[in-house]
Amino acid sequence: MSVLIAVVLILVSVALLFIILMGIFYAIDFFLDLPYVGTKRQKIDTIIKLSKIKKNQTVIDLGSGDGRLLFASAQKGAYAIGYELNPFLVLISRFHAQLKGLSENVMIHRQNMWKADLKVADIIFVYSLKKSIKKFEDFVYKNARPGTRVVVNLHPFLDKKPLKEKDGIYLYKV
Repeated sequence: MSVLIAVVLILVSVALLFIILMGIFYAIDFFLDLPYVGTKRQKIDTIIKLSKIKKNQTVIDLGSGDGRLLFASAQKGAYAIGYELNPFLVLISRFHAQLKGLSENVMIHRQNMWKADLKVADIIFVYSLKKSIKKFEDFVYKNARPGTRVVVNLHPFLDKKPLKEKDGIYLYKV
């Protein structure tokens, strides 16, 4: 009986540590003005339709969170690359990619998105708060190649006019 109690205590301790570490990473994300916000299914459908993903194109998601957009892109035949700092979201994304059989087409980097090589992208996804949208706009237009489609969720770029807009999703072309 004491072994069972010890195992339960260890499992509870690990779970509590996990919860505390998740809280710390979410707090860091919040203070960096880049909190994790999962994209709803309806918005994912709109993003995928606006971006017009074709087979073998490369999609980059800056701040890929739990990988929802990566998986939707890979299911369309794209090679999807995500950049995410939160190690728990990276692990969850990688696990789901394996579970969904998409690991051949999905790569998730635990890396600062500002170091992403945007030149390889045909399509770039950005979810941004109002405070950081100008930084995203400058970064994308400086580093992506001409013709790259950029889909922005939530707030439009400040200095560029979108080609299309639907339900708070904005499409641009570099």
